Amino acid sequence: MKRYALALVGLILFSSGVCVFGEALISKYEDRSWFLIGTLSLVLINAGLGLMIKNKWGTF
Repeated sequence: MKRYALALVGLILFSSGVCVFGEALISKYEDRSWFLIGTLSLVLINAGLGLMIKNKWGTF
């Protein structure tokens, strides 16, 4: 059960990272500060992928 929960958290983190990345792109094209938002999106995407891969999301 712990494996499923961690894989689900990984999926949520990855999805959140993609959404935050979209916000960073919008900020960049509107000439606002985007570096910290982009960095946060990179951290979320990598953390989500790491959790999904570690917990073998595709082998249920």
